[in-house]
Amino acid sequence: MMGSAASPSSSTTPRSYEDAVRTLNSTQTNAALLEVLRKAGKFMNLRSIPEMRQFVERLGYKVSDLDRLNAIHVAGTKGKGSTSAVCESVLRRLKVAGPDGKQRPLKTGLFTSPHLIEVRERIRINGEPIAKHLFAKYFFEVWDALERTKPADTNPETGMPEKPQYFRYLTLMAFHAFMREGVDVVLLEVGMGGAYDATNVIERPVVCGITSLGFDHVPLLGHTLADIAWHKAGVMKPGIPAYTVQQPEETIPVLQERAVELKASSLTTITSAAVEDMCHKTFGMPGAYQKVNGALAVALCREWVAQRRKAGIQVFGEEDAFRQGLEAANWPGRAQTYSSKQYPTVKWYLDGAHTKESMQVCADWFSDEYKALEDATKSGGEQVLLFNCTKGRDGLVLLKALAELHVSTVPFSRIVFCTNDAYPPGTTDGPTDQVNHTVRRDDHLTVQKELAAAWETLVAEQPDGSKRPVHIDIQPSIQDAVHSIAAYSTEKGLQARVLVTGSLYLIGGLLTVLEAPVR
Repeated sequence: MMGSAASPSSSTTPRSYEDAVRTLNSTQTNAALLEVLRKAGKFMNLRSIPEMRQFVERLGYKVSDLDRLNAIHVAGTKGKGSTSAVCESVLRRLKVAGPDGKQRPLKTGLFTSPHLIEVRERIRINGEPIAKHLFAKYFFEVWDALERTKPADTNPETGMPEKPQYFRYLTLMAFHAFMREGVDVVLLEVGMGGAYDATNVIERPVVCGITSLGFDHVPLLGHTLADIAWHKAGVMKPGIPAYTVQQPEETIPVLQERAVELKASSLTTITSAAVEDMCHKTFGMPGAYQKVNGALAVALCREWVAQRRKAGIQVFGEEDAFRQGLEAANWPGRAQTYSSKQYPTVKWYLDGAHTKESMQVCADWFSDEYKALEDATKSGGEQVLLFNCTKGRDGLVLLKALAELHVSTVPFSRIVFCTNDAYPPGTTDGPTDQVNHTVRRDDHLTVQKELAAAWETLVAEQPDGSKRPVHIDIQPSIQDAVHSIAAYSTEKGLQARVLVTGSLYLIGGLLTVLEAPVR
């Protein structure tokens, strides 16, 4: 258990949730340094795991203590969060025997990223975002412990940092919160990559999963799928079973070689038959692609149960837990529809797709939603696209599937490109959770103008693309975009169906502006 950091701080300084978030934001890497790190390439994080080990020890734990979290560790490019959420939904409905022999529900912890509205969404207990008072409590316990154990050498080249950067801090804090809350299992989503990700400090998860692979974070993970697979497969551990889904051909030898290198006890690929079986079950997540994530989650949960039983833990209610957990599974910001009282003439279709492959499945999902509408409903409404992608991603690549959708199936009447800033420059609206120092503000909206040009190019390349004219709108913030879309819908007297995609930060900012509840 934790040493000195376990006791509440005696500081009289206000330590509310908002204070914790403001302090956490001070650990964000600024945009200028991020550019330097990206140029350093994929080996920039060689010190990541050794540093995380030291941070864990500075809290008073041994790294081996984290094995008591009985984690399911999930890496991959697409579907990590969804897979982890399905696992959590299933496992929360299991029961185990307590010391007195009586059955009690399994207590779950879930760690994911990024958050949509409030940072506490990243750390969940029994499926719910951690309470604000608990977030503040555990945040400052970690902060105080790191303050008391400052290293003598903090030289960036040779020494140990005083405190971890934003994501690593949250990872450390999540471990601490889960240990103190006494969870039975943690669903642990990798932040980026795998081999050098902060979550990979954990030495013995119960089982590892690798979701669908694709191109993402190329400057850091590599320019080929084989390079990316190498990083993702780095979560495999000696003697620990691993599961994956059907993957691009060039990644398969890499996954197999890494399984041998890292001495995983097994590497099992979920077959198409398992995915088809998922299609015949009631499943709470819309979108055909989620069936793949669901099938992987089922395999991970079944393996987790088997391993815990081998360890002598009595587990009950397995079949009911799987049925009910799959039915109740949901994950905000992925194939999600949302309506708000403020804008009754607008229906929002939210999908945080941000890779070429996930954008195609997003387009397929929106196409299915459109086709399911009655003809009268289609004629009484218009489709709008609200889009942004984070700087460094290829707008031509991400927009291609949407341009094809526009020309072939779902005609957009209006395309709105905006920044990921929830509110206009200079305003103080919104929670501190939305503060982001990792990107430079671009008052000239350069990226948005580039995206607009990319759209025009892509549509022009499509057969008969010129026959589908569309109005292009560029806005400096998500709030400005929302007002523009709502005003347009009201003026025309039409129901606007707005596909919002390209970035989970865009989805989070939109839900913040719409004052959506934290889920």
